[in-house]
Amino acid sequence: MKNILSTYIVLLFCASASVAQTTAMDFTKKDCNGKAHHLFAELDSENVVIMEFFHTCPSCVAAANDMKPMYQNLAAKYGNKVRFYVAPGDDSYACSSVNLWITNNGFATMTVPFDSGSVQTAYYGGMGMPTIAVAAGSSHKLLYLANQNVSFATGDTATIDSAIRNFLDSAFAGVQNINTNVSVTIYPNPVADHCSIIIETKTSGILKLELTNISGQKIRELADEKIQAGIWNKDFPLSLPRGVYFIEGLFNEKPFQEKITILH
Repeated sequence: MKNILSTYIVLLFCASASVAQTTAMDFTKKDCNGKAHHLFAELDSENVVIMEFFHTCPSCVAAANDMKPMYQNLAAKYGNKVRFYVAPGDDSYACSSVNLWITNNGFATMTVPFDSGSVQTAYYGGMGMPTIAVAAGSSHKLLYLANQNVSFATGDTATIDSAIRNFLDSAFAGVQNINTNVSVTIYPNPVADHCSIIIETKTSGILKLELTNISGQKIRELADEKIQAGIWNKDFPLSLPRGVYFIEGLFNEKPFQEKITILH
């Protein structure tokens, strides 16, 4: 009887591990910038979230560096449909330490930092120096997983990149303006120090605009007002570091997005 019970426990554990390795684990918590995140809510909008659970070890830095150009290329095409979260593999780090780690290693502009990740690390199969999970879409499925049993390798970035592109291209055929009631023009683009945002709408409604970086972090609110049907045109100074940014908009609660490049 004892052997049968032990076998059952082992089988149950293996079944749980199998689920853990095919679907993401939900969480709701604030990042180190004070912004609240609900993972499943973000995935339910058919987004992709790359998660690295790290220790301050060379292999963890190397993995993030390997993924950096991959992520930047994905973000340049898909905007914040792709997010990159980093968290320590245990809960002994303060946000100050996490922020120092991402700043010193050049990840601050591309990652969203959290101060704890022990529960998620255990769920994804233990600390693999680092543990990396890539979750996608409303099914919350894992596109990729590296843990203490399956180590991350530099060549894995091609696998991750392909899986993310295949998912987003099938879900959206690329990043699109899914609000058919809005036509958006940004001029000039690329932007030197200012640009005009021209929005043509078929109906009146509430317009909300904000500028975000490639990590989806809000840089500046641009508009929150009721506008009439027709053409809305405003000029905005944009003295920001060189790089890719996004105009994220809502018109009557329906989203749209436009990419801009700043030349500074």
